[in-house]
Amino acid sequence: MGARTLLLLAYVLAVCAYALAAGNGNNNGLNNIGANSGNNNGNYNLGVNNGNGNGNSNTGNLNGNGNGNLNTGNLNGNGNGNGNLGNLNGGGNGNNNLGNRNGNGNGNFNSGSNNGNNNGNNNIGSGNGNGNGNGNANGKGDPIMTGFGGRAFEFLGQPGSVYSLVSEKFHKINTALKLGVMWDHNGTYMEGFGFQYRDQQVQVKLNAEDQMTVTMNGEPLVMTKGETELELIPFVEGGELMMLWQKHREGLGEAVEITTNMLQLLVWVTPAGTVDDGGLEQPAYLNFDIALMGPPAGNQMEGIIGETYNRMLVGDAVKDPNSQYYLPDDYTFRGKGAEETYIVDGYFGETADTMFAKQEHKRVLIEEEARIILQFPLRALGRAAGLSVASKPVTLHANGGRKGRFL
Repeated sequence: MGARTLLLLAYVLAVCAYALAAGNGNNNGLNNIGANSGNNNGNYNLGVNNGNGNGNSNTGNLNGNGNGNLNTGNLNGNGNGNGNLGNLNGGGNGNNNLGNRNGNGNGNFNSGSNNGNNNGNNNIGSGNGNGNGNGNANGKGDPIMTGFGGRAFEFLGQPGSVYSLVSEKFHKINTALKLGVMWDHNGTYMEGFGFQYRDQQVQVKLNAEDQMTVTMNGEPLVMTKGETELELIPFVEGGELMMLWQKHREGLGEAVEITTNMLQLLVWVTPAGTVDDGGLEQPAYLNFDIALMGPPAGNQMEGIIGETYNRMLVGDAVKDPNSQYYLPDDYTFRGKGAEETYIVDGYFGETADTMFAKQEHKRVLIEEEARIILQFPLRALGRAAGLSVASKPVTLHANGGRKGRFL
């Protein structure tokens, strides 16, 4: 071993001894639950009380790594990347600072994925880069719905309850929720839909084996061996209805499409086996698109999604903080009532404010200056959280020219 190598080794040992004596690099990477968390914290600091208390008490994977390193000075790079829940949180904080009291208290107590990373780095001086990237949350498991006006919101709901989505004179759409057990919390998934047009009822739901089942007017529908599509065009006095059940719809998988002269409901299944942020497999669940092809009776609807059409009629007032119709873009459900007021008794139940089958409707009157011209079709969506809420392509089928079973 050469003299130069020995000298370098002695220097490194001296620096390490000084760092330890000066209170650097202590209490890092402790009490983490999961994989690959709390690593590479509190290293190569020069000065006093640097790089301590980083990367601790995280739950999940790849949290609290690479914090509190390469600081020079005093009280730098401490208390970063702690108490995170999820994946890829609280990493790369409090590094490469020069001076005093820099890069402390970053990337802590986040929930979800990819929160609180790369804060409090590369500061020169005193009191810089502290207290950033803390307390963020994402990755919730409750349905994310988008109304006809394009505003997305999270609908929490209660497992085991059925909720009114759309209520109109001739149409009714309800959805049932089930428990979703995520790795860091419990949420809800959509497991069934009840659709009624005039006197025709269609139910789409998942059975105990997470398989899609379809019934029409109480009769289970079954595809024969080798069939991949089932189309029904029942007789509806005063209207038109077509139902198409596909085992392999392009881009979606198994799906049911129900079309009337006013709207189309598309329901498809996300099969069991998807994995959440914590690596926990999820059950099958349902998603929906509603395409509104023309105005409803009386130009008014009720229900979680139906109300969003009514609010479109006031135009830009929903964006005006001084208006009674103002809707902040805060991802929060803001209906006419609380969530529980939309609960109905079963797949074809109705709320107190139901519009279905009412003989008289009070037409919505809008002030002339607020009146807008709506461009149909309008689209409303429902997905599990964490999935894109962008519109899926929906094929609208004409009536006639198609083979089907007539009831």
